[in-house]
Amino acid sequence: MESETHSSLLIRFVLGCLITLAVVLLAGVALAGSTDTYIPQLGITVPDDKAGPVLHSLPPGGPETPGGAPVPMGQPDRIPAQMLAPDAPVPISAQVLQPANAWLVSDGATLVAVYAGAAADTPSNGRFVIVRQNLAVGNQTEDTIDVAGTGLLKITSAPIGAAVETSAQRAKLRFRGSNGTAGVLDLATDRTRKH
Repeated sequence: MESETHSSLLIRFVLGCLITLAVVLLAGVALAGSTDTYIPQLGITVPDDKAGPVLHSLPPGGPETPGGAPVPMGQPDRIPAQMLAPDAPVPISAQVLQPANAWLVSDGATLVAVYAGAAADTPSNGRFVIVRQNLAVGNQTEDTIDVAGTGLLKITSAPIGAAVETSAQRAKLRFRGSNGTAGVLDLATDRTRKH
């Protein structure tokens, strides 16, 4: 009976080892095929091709951390003026903004990201959140601009491309609210004008 218990324990041990080995191998295969980048500030993984714009749109100290931030190592990347993909993560709290779309540009020294949508606490008001970063010194500001009575705002026209990486940071962005109101956001003054 003692030898039967001993062989029974040995079989259980071997089976346990085989199951553990199988789990480790499956996890390794799953991770080896991964082509995504983990964004720790957001706690999510995004496709590699979207990681650059997402990382550049994040505040240096984490979401919504205005003020000082560590000075980046090396020369920051230039980002041609572009509308962000609809599935790009928005580093603005859902308690501040119901996002609709976003635009981003960086000349390697400074970065401007504009997030358009509605005020989370009053969805009948449109809202822009403008994040500006001085990448050379690690400084960041975040400005919130409300547009009363427009509903959810969307950026409808903005400078695009590499030729405007500096000038676009003071450009005029056209927008339209869900109620049909159109207007312009002037990045030089952070003011809006309805048409």
